[in-house]
Amino acid sequence: MTEQNKKFVIIDGNAIVHRAYHAIPPLTAKDGTMINAVYGFTSMLLKVIHDLKPDYLAVAFDVAGGTFRHEVSEKYKATRVKADQDLYDQIPLCYQIIEAFDIPIYTKKGFEADDVIATIVDQIKKKVKSIVVTGDMDLLQIVNEYTEVYALRKGISEATLFNIEEVEKKYGFGPEYIVDYKSLRGDSSDNIIGVSGIGEKTATELIQKIGGITEIYKQLKEKNSKLKTEFKSGVIKKLENGKEEAKLSQELAAIVNTVPDINFNLEKCVIKKFNLKKITELFKKFEFFSLLKRVPGNESLNTENKKNLKTKKIKPLIEIDNKNSTEFIEEMKKTNEFACKEIINGKDILNGELLGLVFITKNKNFYLKNSSTAQKIWQNIFIDKNKTLIGHDLKKLNQILIQQKSFINNQQFDTMIASYLLNSSNRAHDLKSIIMRETGEDAISINDQASLFGPDPISIAKDFELIYSLKEEYTKQLKETGNLGLFQKIEMELIPVLAEMEMNGVAINKKALAKLSQEVNQEIIKLTKKIWEEAGEEFNIASSVQLRDILFEKLELPTQGIKKGKTGYSTADPELDKLIEEHTIIALIKEYRELTKLQNTYVDVLPKLVNKKTNRIHTTYNQAVTTTGRLSSSEPNLQNIPIRTKLGKEVRNTFIAEPGNLLIVADYSQIELRIVASLAQDKKMIEVFEKGEDIHRATAAAINGVKLEEVTKEMRYAAKEINFGVLYGMGAYGLSWRTKIPQWQAKEFINKYFSEFSGVKKYLDQTLNFAYEKGYVETLFGRRRYIPELRTDNYQLKSAGERMAVNMPIQGTAADLMKMAMISVYENIKTLKYKNNEVKMILQVHDELVLEVKKELANEIAELVKTTMEQVTKLRVPIEVHVNIGKSWGELK
Repeated sequence: MTEQNKKFVIIDGNAIVHRAYHAIPPLTAKDGTMINAVYGFTSMLLKVIHDLKPDYLAVAFDVAGGTFRHEVSEKYKATRVKADQDLYDQIPLCYQIIEAFDIPIYTKKGFEADDVIATIVDQIKKKVKSIVVTGDMDLLQIVNEYTEVYALRKGISEATLFNIEEVEKKYGFGPEYIVDYKSLRGDSSDNIIGVSGIGEKTATELIQKIGGITEIYKQLKEKNSKLKTEFKSGVIKKLENGKEEAKLSQELAAIVNTVPDINFNLEKCVIKKFNLKKITELFKKFEFFSLLKRVPGNESLNTENKKNLKTKKIKPLIEIDNKNSTEFIEEMKKTNEFACKEIINGKDILNGELLGLVFITKNKNFYLKNSSTAQKIWQNIFIDKNKTLIGHDLKKLNQILIQQKSFINNQQFDTMIASYLLNSSNRAHDLKSIIMRETGEDAISINDQASLFGPDPISIAKDFELIYSLKEEYTKQLKETGNLGLFQKIEMELIPVLAEMEMNGVAINKKALAKLSQEVNQEIIKLTKKIWEEAGEEFNIASSVQLRDILFEKLELPTQGIKKGKTGYSTADPELDKLIEEHTIIALIKEYRELTKLQNTYVDVLPKLVNKKTNRIHTTYNQAVTTTGRLSSSEPNLQNIPIRTKLGKEVRNTFIAEPGNLLIVADYSQIELRIVASLAQDKKMIEVFEKGEDIHRATAAAINGVKLEEVTKEMRYAAKEINFGVLYGMGAYGLSWRTKIPQWQAKEFINKYFSEFSGVKKYLDQTLNFAYEKGYVETLFGRRRYIPELRTDNYQLKSAGERMAVNMPIQGTAADLMKMAMISVYENIKTLKYKNNEVKMILQVHDELVLEVKKELANEIAELVKTTMEQVTKLRVPIEVHVNIGKSWGELK
């Protein structure tokens, strides 16, 4: 490859760090260091290396202090809000990442990174092709035949590569006019004022018809110039009055390419073979485990690990068959704890075949191929309640035993759940992340998981020796955080419950879904036509850009209070809600969105998820995902089916009992408010629940100063919004907007609420103070959530952290309560020894537990479930469960 064909990439460091900081939620390392911007920057660096494949790579950063532009105008960037200290603290950490990759960094005091970049690419323009990576559209002005700009959009998830043609396509003129464009219309982000009264549209027309600033002001002096014949007198007057501002803006907006003494050396930017050891050590320090596999060359590191397996001092893997099974049986008799991992040639036991099990003890490693003899041997081991089974995602192993008509009676220790309990805010609890984080080793069995013959047993043994070794340390940490009891009595006891629920699955009515699909499709077509009629033209309703143009330009809907991004006003649902009274098109769009979402997520998707072997849908319950402790589900996500809408109910109606069976839905009534009453020890709220009164009606009576029988429907609705909203940080503005009452009245209601329920106010304040002092909050049962957002200077993030701090103990306690109820119901059903498939738990969504039972047993089981759920624990108020019986899920809500 000739040098002219080689590619030089330079990254605008500050722009990427800023964009990453605001795009990625707060993320902390184990020591509490905020690393969200570092993570985003590193992810983008790896994307650049992979996608752009540079031959040369460099990074440019700003230097603290003013630049020559501040000397030109002290108002330059004066209106910018100072960034959070959390962001600035991460820039040196980004330097560490860059240095680990051996990439040179260029800066120059008195100049911005933009100027440094422009100078460098100008110096080498005839040697190599240059690509500038940035989130700052100002750099489009340096695009030319030698230089392109890779501009990030939508946080750091998308990017557009701008050459001359792409710039012309976006703006309607070439990159050489970008400075003129900014000089005319101004740039509020940099406090470049431009020409007063000249906006985007007029600035574009001026450039397209006349040219740049120089030509515009040249023609301004001429009597019969094209400028004066093409544009109205008002525009001419604005240009005349704004001449000095235009010239000043031009000077501020122009990026210079003559920065002195940069000492740039292209050869120092050559991409060399990366120091994987150095990078790996730094990534481990920052816990960037998911990024490690994206480092070029790391694939060979995984291969090398496999090659080195035999040279490492690990126990040999003994393959057991009928001839040498005695050695395995004797070893397992002696051991009190062992690790085990299944090997399947598919993603799970319902969609694959069990090939064998790997067993790890302190002294030996074994592999038992699947056979009827092997099953008898290991089933005897799994029923021994005096042994501890260690594993990672043990739910799958439980399902294998269920399929074999057996069960696991060992004490179970799941490292995935232990890791999750110790830090629920961190989502990296997969096998690879845990092994690397806790042992510094690289999991080598992961890449084999989807192969035809399953993972290599030797690789599995190596990884699970490490998993085996984690039990002692995790047990210690769980004790120290007060979570060991929660881990053992709730999370570990829940594993076989979830395993069986997933295996049970749920039946759906395919014919009803097909009919519903046709109805929804017809309704979407009707809505589309209505929306087009209201808009006066056809357009792509799903396109936010086209929708924005229709709403705010053609229909001229008010924009006051509507969030605005760099590309224009937002059309997200919360923003459309603000416009609901302004035009009938808004309600139609919201209905269209609900229909298309349900169509694409459930109506057309559910039939495809039916398992061919069982003819049922088997959702996956995720035990180590949410920060509150609630279960989530996937394939399908049952939590997102709307509860209150007609269509949501119709979707739920397609979840049915098989012939001869009925569904039982047991629903905790107002459980979160009952938990609040207990945690806050609020006398008035406790009294309401003890009397069996409607809490929302009682609240309405209290804050409106009326008798219970005088409470109107509107009063109760407002009180319900307060009961739930105030607990989760909703203020007067939010209450006003949701209930359509004046803001002053909403504020008055909230004040009265806290006056009537003073214990609640005291509890919320104490919870927040505890969170700030300790850095975490806990549920009634000790589940802990760390909240790094409280440490930031960013007002929005801190406010979100405060809402989390108040929300988590309530939602988390409700989650713990539901898990305890599931365990108790499961155990009671097992104790009564019903025949196979006569009684089975099939779904858990929100505060509901759903069972499928033989028709004859429905009333008996319904009473058992209700009693069990109500007695699972004691609060300061009665726990109430509503139970309904029927043929479909939707009819029971």
